[in-house]
This record gives sequence, structure tokens and C-alpha cells, in this order.
Amino acid sequence: MTLRMLRVTQKVLAAAVLCALPACAQIESNVPDASFDQPKSTSQTTPTLRVYSRETIVDVLVTDDKGQPVRGLTQSDFTVSEDDHPQPIRSFYEYDKTTPPTPARTLPPNTYTNARTLPANGPVQIFLFDLLGSPPADMERASKYIAQYLRTMPEGTQVAIFEFSPSKDLVLLHDFTTDGPAAAAVVDKLNVEWVRNPFLPVPIAIAGMNRIADYVSAIHGRKNLIWVVPGMPLKILRDGGLACSIGPPDMIIIHRLMDLYDRFTQEQIAIYPLNPRGIHALGPCGPDDVADATGGASDNTNDYKSEAAKFVDSTSHLYTLSYIPPRSVEDGHFHPIKITIDRPGLHLLYRTGYNDEQPDPPAPALIHDMIQGPMRLGAIPSTQLLFDLNVQPASSSQPTPTAPAKAAPHTKGSPYNTVFQFDPKQIALTQNPDGTRTAAIEIDLGAYDSFGQLVAARSQTFNLTITPAQYAGFLHAPLKFPLAIDFPHGQLTLRAGLFDTIANQSGTLEIPLTIPKSK
Repeated sequence: MTLRMLRVTQKVLAAAVLCALPACAQIESNVPDASFDQPKSTSQTTPTLRVYSRETIVDVLVTDDKGQPVRGLTQSDFTVSEDDHPQPIRSFYEYDKTTPPTPARTLPPNTYTNARTLPANGPVQIFLFDLLGSPPADMERASKYIAQYLRTMPEGTQVAIFEFSPSKDLVLLHDFTTDGPAAAAVVDKLNVEWVRNPFLPVPIAIAGMNRIADYVSAIHGRKNLIWVVPGMPLKILRDGGLACSIGPPDMIIIHRLMDLYDRFTQEQIAIYPLNPRGIHALGPCGPDDVADATGGASDNTNDYKSEAAKFVDSTSHLYTLSYIPPRSVEDGHFHPIKITIDRPGLHLLYRTGYNDEQPDPPAPALIHDMIQGPMRLGAIPSTQLLFDLNVQPASSSQPTPTAPAKAAPHTKGSPYNTVFQFDPKQIALTQNPDGTRTAAIEIDLGAYDSFGQLVAARSQTFNLTITPAQYAGFLHAPLKFPLAIDFPHGQLTLRAGLFDTIANQSGTLEIPLTIPKSK
């Protein structure tokens, strides 16, 4: 699935959500009151537009004969080939779980950020429990032993817990934490139920994977997706069809699946399938090809606790390298990758190739099935764009985070001012023949009461034109976008969204607020 799909559908869903109430009258567009601060000193050098070439990124796990990670290798130790032709290494980095974490920023009063709960660097572990298609006894047994592992996982291990639920689709059960017992307690409470649908439908699986990619986008480095799933719906068979599917191949879905593999490569996400049925389940839905395509691994085992530990421990240390493909444009073909180290006794694990194709616009039917509205209450947050949000009343009183109330809020509103602030280097700029650069940014606010009803909403689009004289200032100071809104008093949940409509990227944030009665 391409990022364009997210943006096109977001336009439709946001309009439907934000216009559900009379608050729709507040929606405005193209209001030129965004601002960016000029730096204290202006450079006299003519700014140049940075152009990034196509780049292939590969994570490499290196172990010795005892399965222990090998540290201290250098770029010169590695040789990379594509299509059996050596490629010069463009960048090289060694990741280790023991690297000190980046300290959290201290935010000003009444300011929130969508990067607050995310680790800055990998490796991180994402446990996804797929509750479709597996008898409850199998999933209960697997989740029991995985919870045991979480309670004893190594100190500093970062884990997040998701589930594919038959009734709620993809759900984030616990965001990233190093508290193993807390993560295990969430797994203990999984509501396992029998579902007659034998496998997760492929379009839903692809949509879910893209939402997970949106969530972890701000994390640099390796992300391991340990997917507890009875059959792998994302596997492409040798004849071009899909595993676990009935009927002729659907080439639209297959191309979207290839897009997903490419996106997982860019985000450094590797799939580690873990079958809750254990050694009894093999066949066309086997996970090996999907693991290989994303740089992960899989084993046929009933020892779920040891297998989870093996997946996590094997990626506690890795190398990331990149190179520029020898072609200037996509050719639509698969290109095998080979990486070697001129040292005996070492074992390497990495993705073995990629499909080099330009994603096509999706079919409307696929959009309908694959997209979750990013402004929906409780939707999984996106960190493709990181931003801070300041929320303050237009009067002197201040909102404070609190737990939801049982009663519905009153309808009388209080005026509030919000300001979105973010690094402009995150957004796409279109360069024009006259030397100017343009950007298109949309900011959205949606306030929900304790019953989950939308009670206030605003949406505003900013079309920016940056002259050559402004360009240096634009890049080196934060962008600030104001948006006023009237909140009814009571306990609310505020959903905020930032969208780059050129690059089709998003950032979202959800916070609780207490809005006092107007005096």
C-alpha cells in the first residue's frame, strides 16, 4: 500500500467525520496565517535544494558458530552485490541494544507530542497476536508462554503489543515499554475466541501492516515484528498467486503486497512469524518466504517462550548498510542481494532481494478495504511526521489531562487556541521554475466526549510559498500553525492530525483534556 492511499482516503474520511456535527461550519481552508521563524543570523550563501538518490537499505545480523552476535565489524569487512554485481557501500552503522537511549525532551506547559512514548532507536520488538483462524487452545498456549518470556525479558528490551481482533480490527494494546511484567499482563488478558474465518483477509492484513509502519516510523533502526499467526496471508507463491487464498491471482493486491515489502524495507521492519499451532501447521501458508523477504526468520517449534527469546536476542545487535541501485529508474523486476564477510565461521541473516517498481495508485475498492481513518478516536497513532501541540484556553484558565468522566459534556463551548509546531525538514517541497518552493500542510482537530461522540472539530489547509530568500530560514526554524476551536466543557479526548499532502505523510496524537465551565 502506498502512502498516497492513506492521504486520499483521509480526505474522504476526515470530511465525513468532521462534518458529522454543526462543527462542520468551522472548517476552513487556505488561510495564510501559518508562520515560520527566521533564524537569528541570515546566511549569505545561496541555499541549494538537497536531492536524495534512490537508496537500498539492508539490515545484517552477524553471529558466530555459537549463535552469539559479532561486534566491532567495519564497513570494509562487508561486500555487497546486487544481481551478482558488486555495489559500493554508501552508509554503514552498527546498532546495539546497549546504546544509551536518547533522553526525553522537557516540554513546555500545556504542550504534547506524538513522539513522547517512542524509543528513538532500535532494535525494538513488536508482538502482534492474530486472533483469527487459530483455535483458542492454541493461541492461549502460545500467549501464555510468550507472557512468561516478557516477564523475564532482558533489561532494556523495548516491546509493544498489538492484536488483530475479529471485532476491532488492529488494536494497540500497549505502546513501547521496557516493563516486561506490564507487557505480560496485557498478553494475559487477550480475549481469545474462535473465528470461523480461517485466515486474515489479505487486504486487511496489508492495511494493518501499514498502520504499524506508520506507528513506528519515527524510530531509527531495526524493528522486529513477531507475528503470532496460524497462517501467513502475506506470502506470494511462485506462480504469482497468494498463499491462503482461493481463486485466480489478484494482481492489484499482489502489487500492493510488493509495495508493503518495499515499505518494510525502508522502515527497517522484519517479520518473524510464530505459528501458535506449533509443528503441526505447514503447507502453502508457511511463513519462510515472508521472513526471508523482510529480513526476518522463522522456525517450526512448539517452544514459544524460547522462540520469542531467540528472535529478540538475535537482533540485540546488528549492522545497517546502504547502497545506491545501479539503475536510475525502477524496472519492475526482482533483484537479488548477496552480502559476504571475508572471515571464516560467521553467519549472516539479511533480506535476500527486493522488487524494484514504482507504486501505482490503488484501486478504489482496495482503498475502501485497506484504510483506517487516522482521525478516528482510538486509531493507532502515526509518527511519520513528528509534532508538538500546544493547547491553551483563550481565557486565563488552563486545560489539564485527566481520566474520562462518566457523564456526557455540556454543549456550551469555550474558546481554545492550539498551535502545531514541527521541524520543516520533515515535509516535501516542490520546486518551481521561478525558484520558489511550495508546500501543502493540513492540520486537523477532533474532540470526542466520554461516549466517543465527536463534539467539536476543525480542519485547515496551509498552502505555503517559500522564496529563495526565505528558504534558509524555512529549513532552520520550526514551523508553527495556529488553529482555534471551541470545546464544550467536561472530559474530552482530543485527536490531532498533521498531514503533508504532497508527500502523503501523517502524524497523529491523542490526549485527554478537562475543559472547565465558562464563567
